[in-house]
Amino acid sequence: MKRFLILLVLFVAAGCARFPSSGSSDFTKRFVFTMQVDGAIRTGLEQGGNGLPYVYVIAIRVSTDPNPPDTGPIPVVVPSGNGIVAGNCTHFILWNPLASPQFQIYQFEDSSLNEWFQTGVPINYVNITPGDDVLTFEIDLSQLVPAVDVPTIQSIQVNFLTMNNTNTSGGGRLWDALGDGAIPGEINSYFTFQPNSAFTYTNANTGSIEPQGDVVDPDLDIVDWSIEVRLP
Repeated sequence: MKRFLILLVLFVAAGCARFPSSGSSDFTKRFVFTMQVDGAIRTGLEQGGNGLPYVYVIAIRVSTDPNPPDTGPIPVVVPSGNGIVAGNCTHFILWNPLASPQFQIYQFEDSSLNEWFQTGVPINYVNITPGDDVLTFEIDLSQLVPAVDVPTIQSIQVNFLTMNNTNTSGGGRLWDALGDGAIPGEINSYFTFQPNSAFTYTNANTGSIEPQGDVVDPDLDIVDWSIEVRLP
């Protein structure tokens, strides 16, 4: 937890990396996402690694409804669908150490979540090196919807997703997401917030909805997360 907080403070203070061509250069509403795993972010370059990273995704649904009545982004538990996310999702941010930069923003083209395209990269982010256990980046809401539509967005649903592969069939899938993955009734525990007030949502102040130890691989086991809402 101490390391998690130190990295978050350093991220805020340093500004990390900037990409003003990704989305609007204006400040509309911004979100800093942070996720910590129990082990380390698997880059594939660790000692004994096979060169292939694990998959770490923040899945997002933006909505003009303050409380959408249907399901938000949920994990793909059994290999199927797109192998990344199920439910209702409009965007996702993927960490990919094989790409430059390491974080990309994607938007789904269809409600079945079978087609997506890259729209940009986060405004700020922290590069991951072998041994790091925290992912953190910042995006502006205008990177998800046109700037003119920012005032219409009344809620954002989020899920933090980890998985050892994105296979759409076969076995051997390990994953974690918000909620206790060992309890069937908690598997689809996405988080919904209204982006109209500056606030930092954390695992602790939202009821500790993500427990430690609900997946056997510590490199997939989410143990902490936060979403900071920044207003202009």
